[in-house]
Amino acid sequence: MEVRLYGTEESVYTRMVRLVLLAKEVEFVLIETDPFEGGRLPEDYNLRHPFKRIPAIEMDGVRLYETDAVVHYIDAVIERPALTPSDAETAARMRQIMRIVDNYAYRPLVWGLYVPVWWREGLEPAQEALEKSRQALGVLDGFFDTSPDACFNRWTLATFYLASVLGAADSVPQGTALIDECPRLREWWNGFRMEPVMAKTRSKHTKF
Repeated sequence: MEVRLYGTEESVYTRMVRLVLLAKEVEFVLIETDPFEGGRLPEDYNLRHPFKRIPAIEMDGVRLYETDAVVHYIDAVIERPALTPSDAETAARMRQIMRIVDNYAYRPLVWGLYVPVWWREGLEPAQEALEKSRQALGVLDGFFDTSPDACFNRWTLATFYLASVLGAADSVPQGTALIDECPRLREWWNGFRMEPVMAKTRSKHTKF
């Protein structure tokens, strides 16, 4: 299978896809694609992503964009190991965690905490970002009680969504402190961040 992944090493969402591919033991080529200010896109990238964002993927001629569609496709066509729980409720909880990461965790933890401190010379995060980050982490920590198999007890697609965001957030003191407020999440993350797939996808712009 020929797999071409378009994105950057430091992109949180590109890392999600890289983690899934590595978990599936699929070889791929990462093609540098930077849609941000000062970055460069491949000449034909508008044919791969009409909104010119990242990541996008091509697998044996199948072109896809939007991370959710990409990772579910990979999980469907590469059957082992399965990264979607077979139980309907647990699978739904997995998707719920993924949407929480998308809609409530990524923006405050990455753009609210990590980007200002890491990329903007230690700019202090806004109080709103701290509050929203704390709320999102607390909700995610609650899944240890309600549905640990959706993310924590085994690898699922949600595992890689959450890990990619935590890898950025835990790279700055403010994110570290907020994760520390959730002892179960901290314990799980301290173990998962040492996994070989995390080391293989870590960029120079994150600690984990």
